[in-house]
Amino acid sequence: MRFTKKSEHNGKYFIEEDKIEEATQKLADFENMCEEFIKDMDNLPARLEKLRTEKKEKTVAYKELVAQKLINTNILIFFRRYGIYDYLNN
Repeated sequence: MRFTKKSEHNGKYFIEEDKIEEATQKLADFENMCEEFIKDMDNLPARLEKLRTEKKEKTVAYKELVAQKLINTNILIFFRRYGIYDYLNN
């Protein structure tokens, strides 16, 4: 369900008054998800390095982390397209 609507008058987005509380909660959920995403991204290099130092580059765990890093990179590219990447870096 979308909470924002685009004004036909000026092209700007707005939230109808009766949807503000629900939209605020969804925005909070999105911000929480972004924070968790960034923490995960920040932790990936250390986790990969730990496995490398243990000579476990051929393990499923290592390959899964590499795959997760690629997925996260693609998500960041998508976020950049909509200007969300800048928000994530603040």
